[in-house]
Amino acid sequence: MSQTMTLHEQLAIGVKAIELKKQGKLEEALELQKTIPLPAYLAKWAKKRFGADTLIKTGWNLSEAEDEYGRDWLTK
Repeated sequence: MSQTMTLHEQLAIGVKAIELKKQGKLEEALELQKTIPLPAYLAKWAKKRFGADTLIKTGWNLSEAEDEYGRDWLTK
């Protein structure tokens, strides 16, 4: 199981990403935002809609989905 990111940690990342966007660092902001765990239900929807390979390539943090559905959820 992964360590759950607290809401406080997620908000701090969001604030930092907003600051990066204001500085014109859009790519850096996006990469930082991807460290926030994607909600499990959204990851499951994205897998169904776009496929596991595409979801993996996006680089989003999928730890919440792994916690909820199991480590092998992408290959099921």
